[in-house]
Amino acid sequence: MAALHQRLNMARLAARGRRGSVLVIVLLTLVFATTALLLFIERASTDLIVHVRDADRINLRMEAYSALETTLAVLVEFSDVLGGLHSPAEGWSEPLAWGDYEPEEGREVTVTFVDESGRMPFAQMDFEMWVRLFESWDVRESDAERWADALLGWSQEDYTAVSFDAPRPEDYERYELGYTPPARQPHALSELRAIDVIREEFFDERGQPNQYYRRLEESVTLLLYSSPNINAAPPGALAAMGRYDETQQDLLGDYLGGSGVYRSQGPGYFTEANEVSSILGDQALEGNFGATILALRINVEVKQGASRYLLSVVVSPSGGATANTSDPIPEPVREEGAPE
Repeated sequence: MAALHQRLNMARLAARGRRGSVLVIVLLTLVFATTALLLFIERASTDLIVHVRDADRINLRMEAYSALETTLAVLVEFSDVLGGLHSPAEGWSEPLAWGDYEPEEGREVTVTFVDESGRMPFAQMDFEMWVRLFESWDVRESDAERWADALLGWSQEDYTAVSFDAPRPEDYERYELGYTPPARQPHALSELRAIDVIREEFFDERGQPNQYYRRLEESVTLLLYSSPNINAAPPGALAAMGRYDETQQDLLGDYLGGSGVYRSQGPGYFTEANEVSSILGDQALEGNFGATILALRINVEVKQGASRYLLSVVVSPSGGATANTSDPIPEPVREEGAPE
């Protein structure tokens, strides 16, 4: 009888052990399943966010291009009526209102303009103009001449430097990775990093643009056109031309901005270059300025919640500005009789 009880107790213990093992296996299975489910949800959430952002970008992009089309239509209408565009003060500064444009609900669309043709084309800048520009920044004459030599030595073939310590073409060949000045204007302002002297003066120790770079960017453009627009000429461009002293520059700025003595009449503009004489006197007629926009940057910004899309384009009238394109790759010279 005692033996029977002992065998029953052992059977109960074995059964409990099996049930405990099954419970542990079930718990482990639940843990692994829960972990896998959480990882799946996390991955799915990330993928969903990416898809949502892509969808937002596409939708905002379509909105931006729609606003751009309306803006261009309004500008064409004003240009046809006025015989060309001269300044946003003519009344086209808010093109979406003129075009009765309504963005999708929940979106905010803003259009701003930058007259790129108010700056001096890099290709038209000679030694004296570079020196005048740099001296207007309170740079010493010797440094201004050295900077001008560095820029012209980089962008012109067989240039003869004025300052004795200006970089020469052979100096670039002595670098560990030697190179040769291209003898053409830069294709991008970031190319200034490759120009000796300019690299040290226009960029900080981390290679980031400093105040001189930003001033150059405000005064000079890489676009090519016949004459800068006096309605948008920054102080640097006026200084480079050497036709206007500081008093005249301030007076011109007051007239165009509708400030100072012109506060009551609001922002002004010129439709012909010779109209400047009515503000600055007959001597202001000298110079190479025009009064028509030849390169207009249009910035269209679309916002929806935390999402933002920016579209920026430069437009030019027929015969206006052109871009500085890359030098063509010369075709190989084929010997007579060589196979095509």
